[in-house]
Amino acid sequence: MNSQMLLEAIGNISDNYITEAADLTFNKNVFIVCRRKKLIRPLLIAALITVLLCSAGFVIYTYIYNSAIGNTITYYYTVDSATTSSPEEAAYELAVLYMNDLMTESEERTFRITEYKDLGVEVIHTTEMSAELSDIYFLLEDEISENAWIVKISVSYRFEGTISPIGSPPPNGIWIDELYQASPIDFLMTKHSDTYSLQSRYR
Repeated sequence: MNSQMLLEAIGNISDNYITEAADLTFNKNVFIVCRRKKLIRPLLIAALITVLLCSAGFVIYTYIYNSAIGNTITYYYTVDSATTSSPEEAAYELAVLYMNDLMTESEERTFRITEYKDLGVEVIHTTEMSAELSDIYFLLEDEISENAWIVKISVSYRFEGTISPIGSPPPNGIWIDELYQASPIDFLMTKHSDTYSLQSRYR
C-alpha cells in the first residue's frame, strides 16, 4: 500500500456514511431514525475501516519510508577476474555504495545522510550459521548456500530530515551510530560468477 492507494481507499468511503456518522454525534433523534432504518451497522463498519486505513497508512509511512533498512535497492560489485577479492572486501565496497546512495536526494525517503565515517562490515557465511540463528534471521532455503552471506553494517553518520528510530537530527552535530533498529534483518550478500550483490533483507 502507498499513499496514493490510501487516499483512494479513503475517498471511496461514501459521503452519506460520513454525514450520517457526524449527525449521530450531535442529534439523538437522528440516531433513532438510523436505528429504525438499520443504518447503525454500516456506519460502524465505515468508521472502523476509516480508522484502520489511516492507522495503516501512518505505520507504513513512518516505518518504511523513514528507515535506512527500508532502502531495498540491490547494489552490485564486480571483481576483476585477474585479481582476488574476499567476501569481506566485497561487502565493504557494497556498503560504500549503500551509504553513498543514502546521501542522495530521494522522494522514497524522508531523510538524507549528509556525511559518514568509521564504516565497517561484519560478514557471516549463511552455511556456518546454526539452525537456531538461521531461524532468528528467518533465512529462506535459497539464502543458505556457499555463495550467500549476512552482512552487518556499522557506521557513524549525520543526517537531515527524519529517520527512524532516531527522529530529527540531534543538536550540536552529534554523530549517530545507529543505522537501523536492532533486529535480525541486516543485509544479504550473494555472489554470481565475479559479481557480488547486496540488498536489505527488509520485507
